[in-house]
Amino acid sequence: MRENVAIKINHISKTYKLYKKPYHRLIELLNLGDRYQEIHALKDVSFCVRKGTTMGIVGPNGSGKSTLLQLISGIIQPTTGNIEVNGRISALLELGAGFNPEYTGRENIFLYASILGVEKKEIEQRLDHIVDFAQIGDFIDRPVKTYSSGMYVRLAFSVAINVDPDILIVDEALAVGDESFQRKCFRKFEELKEKGVTILFVTHSLGLVKQFCDEAVLIYKGDLIEQGHPNHVINVYTKLIANANQNDESMVLEGITSSEEMELNTDVSNIELKDAELSEFRYGNGQGKIVSFRVYGEEGNVSRIFKHGEKINIDIKVKSNKKTSNSLVAYTIKTISGVEVTGTNTRYEGIDLQFSNLEQIVTVSFIQQTLLNAGDYVISFGFVEMNNDELIVFDRRYDAITFKVAENKKAAGLVDPQVKVIVSMEEKGVES
Repeated sequence: MRENVAIKINHISKTYKLYKKPYHRLIELLNLGDRYQEIHALKDVSFCVRKGTTMGIVGPNGSGKSTLLQLISGIIQPTTGNIEVNGRISALLELGAGFNPEYTGRENIFLYASILGVEKKEIEQRLDHIVDFAQIGDFIDRPVKTYSSGMYVRLAFSVAINVDPDILIVDEALAVGDESFQRKCFRKFEELKEKGVTILFVTHSLGLVKQFCDEAVLIYKGDLIEQGHPNHVINVYTKLIANANQNDESMVLEGITSSEEMELNTDVSNIELKDAELSEFRYGNGQGKIVSFRVYGEEGNVSRIFKHGEKINIDIKVKSNKKTSNSLVAYTIKTISGVEVTGTNTRYEGIDLQFSNLEQIVTVSFIQQTLLNAGDYVISFGFVEMNNDELIVFDRRYDAITFKVAENKKAAGLVDPQVKVIVSMEEKGVES
């Protein structure tokens, strides 16, 4: 089992001492009392990263994500606990870290590589490839103090990924690069994954976590809140942030399914209820509720296996426990792996929902044509209120129900473009 583990984090805690005044350090040194405040960046964090895994680390700013990566990289030491690392680490934790601003880009390649523990001879063999990947042109022979932030990250990332690491650690560095460079980096990620490289990266892009990660961990206020499949971790994170924004942290990790709520789903068939109970992730402040939902095709087809091109009906019944003129109902269709494909809401469609009476129930029906290609999909529902551009979640039901699109037409990707093809041939100068 140990042979399959790249990183093992054992009860790691990191505490910093915050002194209000410089001489308070001297008072402590002379054993005349403690004059500091303890800041707990990480608190008793434990988890393992399997070899060859791409793991995303998510959480709000100040949660301890970067501290965790610095501990894994050996830049700082834990207050308590220990970390076991199996393999060579290449880390890109801070823009330009390890660069000398007076050195040229070419000179900094050798400097940065030496910090990563790579011999000069090895870098000389890979120098051309590093320079080509960075794509900074003639700036490679100019001092890096003349570089833009994007050029910094291009060069640093190029070195980090071309030293044959066993473990690659990236902390939000890609946010600096342009879209073209980011695509290039993630293609490189795929190549490294195929080679069995373990990748850890901190990002605020939840879409990237869903798309590229095999696992994810959620760090919040120094605590490890959740670890597991990216979809599940992101669902927990989304709920946490929504409820924290509403100053209702008591709901952050509250359970969802209750017998009372399940009884309200009277319009859902038995098989749909089973799906909701097994995989649904639900939260909200309770001021409104998605009473029931129903997904069916043409002629009342409720099998949830739809033909390509068939119209799908999505009925969502909601109840408001307060008067509001700024609410909306929404749905989103995603792949099983969590990639959002399509979706809309009543506001996007030019409909303003108003609830003038308490306990009022409204049914919203969305009808869309199935332009999805063959595969399995999952639908999420939402009932929210907009209050001065602030989103207040009444009820959200993530991954509430699945459906399948049967294959009767070949096409690439997820959506049928419904292309009209015209072929023209010319023979002896005459178009036919």
